[in-house]
Amino acid sequence: NNAVNARNSIQKLFWVSLLIILFIVALLVYNIFKMVNYEKDILEAREQAEKLAQVKSRFLSNMSHEIRSPLTSIMGFTELIDKIETDPEKKNFLQAIKTSSEHLLSTVNDVLDFSKLDAGKLKLELKPFLLSKAIKEVSFALSTTSAAKKHIDIHTKIELDENMVVNGDLFRLKQILYNLLSNAVKFTDHGSVTVKASLDKTVNDIATIKIMVQDTGIGIPADHLDTIFEEFTQVATSSSSKENRRAIKGTGLGLSICKMLVELQGGTIGVESLLNQGSTFSFTIPYQIDHAEQAPEQTTTILNTHSLKGKYALVIEDNDVNIMLLTMLLKKLELHFDIAKDGAEGLAKFETNQYDIVLTDINVPKLTGDQLATAVRKMADPNKSAVPIIALTATIMRDDIEAYLHAGINDILVKPFKQAELKSMIEKYIFTN
Repeated sequence: NNAVNARNSIQKLFWVSLLIILFIVALLVYNIFKMVNYEKDILEAREQAEKLAQVKSRFLSNMSHEIRSPLTSIMGFTELIDKIETDPEKKNFLQAIKTSSEHLLSTVNDVLDFSKLDAGKLKLELKPFLLSKAIKEVSFALSTTSAAKKHIDIHTKIELDENMVVNGDLFRLKQILYNLLSNAVKFTDHGSVTVKASLDKTVNDIATIKIMVQDTGIGIPADHLDTIFEEFTQVATSSSSKENRRAIKGTGLGLSICKMLVELQGGTIGVESLLNQGSTFSFTIPYQIDHAEQAPEQTTTILNTHSLKGKYALVIEDNDVNIMLLTMLLKKLELHFDIAKDGAEGLAKFETNQYDIVLTDINVPKLTGDQLATAVRKMADPNKSAVPIIALTATIMRDDIEAYLHAGINDILVKPFKQAELKSMIEKYIFTN
């Protein structure tokens, strides 16, 4: 009996153990199946997110292109008419058109910058530049425009070596400073705005630069200080003048973009403010000190005494209004030029004529501007294959621009552009080619 009982106990234990093992195996299989499905869902969600990001990026690029293209004509013709118009009332109308166009362009740029920063796709362009000169240029630009209109003085204090050359993104530094300064001017009715740059610390050739923008404006309520750098945040106070309340418009992205740009460069940004007593925005950015003996040029403007008269250009553009604008601009430069309304016609003209420069839109029919550039660079005749090609485009996405340059285009002039920018670009390549 004892043996039978022992055998029965062992059998029961075996079956119980087997059931437990089967249950554990089933549980493991279920969990593995669940994990596989979960990973599959994650991959599908990631792919969907990437597709949505690509759609968003392409939409913003197309939106920018469709807004910039007509702005080219609006701002271009406004500039041309303003130079010949003498009637004060009409000049005021022209100034209103110019201001509205610049505001629209600024809004487009803010949306694009915020989108790229938010997606982590904005890349810095690191080059040596003279720090003090960059700060002074931004201060001067605003002191002669928006600050001058409000009779507000902008004081610039450089409390560091004025010959210091650093390696960093000059454009983004100017963008941050311009945003902070323009805000200071916008929210100041009386008094002044002060910009102060100083050396916070230096460690192993890394100089941390501190820049402060102080105004005597309306200030910021204490309960808004913690959220002032959040996107789509705007602050208006009862103490704002009627003029300032009207001026408090925009995307609400300016300070958010400043914060993201500063942090992208490894810096910090903050604000101190008292209502009705003004605000002080300050930010720090660490820069690699460049020990070059001479500071690099910070502008591409070429002071050229040569005349463009008699030089021969090929213009490829399919938009009739832009053709009209370019015709007027190039005639003022005394350039001889041909016009083609598509890439195939442009290539045919190029093959039968010897041009000094080619100005082409990218999105032209039959043969795009970058495809034309590739065809030109493959030509056997070095007098033709080396002709400079400038893209006049409303596309500003970096991946697209890099592709254009890789295709053989020498440089990009982003629409809308000014007459002086077009002249400078043409001179740069005709007289150095």
